[in-house]
Amino acid sequence: MLKKKLTKKVYDCKAIDLLTVVADVKSYADFIPFCSDVDIYDNFVSKELEYFSACLFINFKLATENFETKVVVNRKLNIISITGNTKPFRSLIAKWSFIEKENFCEVTFSLDAAFTSYIKEKLVAISFEKIAVNIIDAFESKAKGKFF
Repeated sequence: MLKKKLTKKVYDCKAIDLLTVVADVKSYADFIPFCSDVDIYDNFVSKELEYFSACLFINFKLATENFETKVVVNRKLNIISITGNTKPFRSLIAKWSFIEKENFCEVTFSLDAAFTSYIKEKLVAISFEKIAVNIIDAFESKAKGKFF
């Protein structure tokens, strides 16, 4: 089981703006590295909560994967929760949190995952921080371009 957590300070972005960009899973293929397509289904939206299922298609070098997740966006708490259990995962629990500070937003991404492949699990463990920082940077750039 892989357990990882990364926290990053993002300046000049509000928590709600970053949450909005991260919650817009359908647009990931436009700006997230290695994400080639996304299908969204079973969507339910209320004032504070949004539930949906997403199938993400990932192309990384010679490997192509797709996996399904259940996503819950809680706009009141500024949290996004993700779960899944389709290949390449045996289990996936991920969480994004966005905390507004005086002059920055504290973004935390945590991941608890078990992979169907020992090799994939070790590769992700080794490169988690680099991957997570690249993804957060992509969200930050998108939020700054969209809201500023």
